[in-house]
Amino acid sequence: MKAVFGLLSLVLVLAVVGVLARKGLHSSQETLTQQTQQAPAGHNQPSGTGNVREQSQQIQQQYRQQLESALNAKRPDPDAAQ
Repeated sequence: MKAVFGLLSLVLVLAVVGVLARKGLHSSQETLTQQTQQAPAGHNQPSGTGNVREQSQQIQQQYRQQLESALNAKRPDPDAAQ
């Protein structure tokens, strides 16, 4: 009898973990999709003018802006979703 309860509790825990993992994966994919849609088509491509130093600084600035926007993006409230 103990083995049956142990097995049922293990299956229940695995089901809960699976549901939570699927929700997390789905929300991260939505966030990634939104961020890629907001970025212009050639946002990674440096401009043809300027030297390497200017291009490097431009890429660093774009990276900082994207990182800040990702960190400041509002995450959905899990309590409101239910």
